[in-house]
Amino acid sequence: MEEEIKIPEFDEEKFMEKERRKAKTAFVAFLFGVFMAIICHLLWRNLDEGLKWPLSFLLAIASIGFMAKILQLLKVDINSFTKKEWFGSIAFYFFTWLAIFILSINPPFYDASPPKMDVALLPEIQGENGSIMVLAYVSDNVGVEDVKINISGVEHEMRKDEDGVYVYNCSTGGEFLISSVDKNGNVATWKGMLHFMDDVVDVVIPDEPLKAGDTIEIRVYKNVSDVNFRVYYMINGVEVNATYDGESSRYYIYKTSPSYEGWKEGDNDMEVWVEVFHYFPGMDKGYVNKIYGGNYTIKTATDEDIGKIASPEIKDLPGPVSLRTPGFGLLALVVSLALVLLRKKRR
Repeated sequence: MEEEIKIPEFDEEKFMEKERRKAKTAFVAFLFGVFMAIICHLLWRNLDEGLKWPLSFLLAIASIGFMAKILQLLKVDINSFTKKEWFGSIAFYFFTWLAIFILSINPPFYDASPPKMDVALLPEIQGENGSIMVLAYVSDNVGVEDVKINISGVEHEMRKDEDGVYVYNCSTGGEFLISSVDKNGNVATWKGMLHFMDDVVDVVIPDEPLKAGDTIEIRVYKNVSDVNFRVYYMINGVEVNATYDGESSRYYIYKTSPSYEGWKEGDNDMEVWVEVFHYFPGMDKGYVNKIYGGNYTIKTATDEDIGKIASPEIKDLPGPVSLRTPGFGLLALVVSLALVLLRKKRR
């Protein structure tokens, strides 16, 4: 004989009571999340940079107990809450707080972050007869209002180019300070030194007249740039690259000879240059400045091999740099922990 299956009676009153409790709990969790976001926002404004996130987060977590008291005051029977209901209510409160709080501490509601500056000097050390190109790539979440450079107590405006980089060419040494102000008055500064020397480039020429195989050394002070640079010269109106040939205690050594195109028998006019480069991350445009290495008149002997070889090709010069992708390790950890907790609840 088959057993009769009895369907339990539907208790409408109990069901409605449970749904009302859920709705009231969700409403309280939402409003309490908004309220705590406002409190944490006010706290955030008055804390030091290193304490902002830790204290705001701890306050939001510690306040969860007050939500239970509010529910009791509103005659919500919290004793009948299951673990799943508690977890859902707390999660709803926390993510409401987090969303509202993050919105409140970012523009257009609030901006306490100064502009970010990436500064470069071209070159790091210049000859006495040249100028240093000071470059400042300034970014801000609400917009940059003003960028100035103060050199040895004298303030100057920096020119903004079409790519948003601020540029100033300086021909005097000394301490400098770049200050940038955003539209909300937040200020960022960058301090450095402008260095000029009279022996940044040193050209060593053998006894004249030179033959095609004689080596001319062009020595460049090591600290002119932290990336590769190009050393070249103009010989009788023709451009010739010098090739790297090692280093000494203070200089990188480059070499060349009268065997390259542009040289001729007799007197030759040689003008030496060092070309330095800089690329800001994420920007295709490169910035270039030069160091003047002097002008020389060099006499060559009668030699059929003079001026026969094409200028060397220079490799490994700086080029565009891609932006670094920020790490998401912490975010991945939080998501992983959340997924583990959800699986345990379901089991």
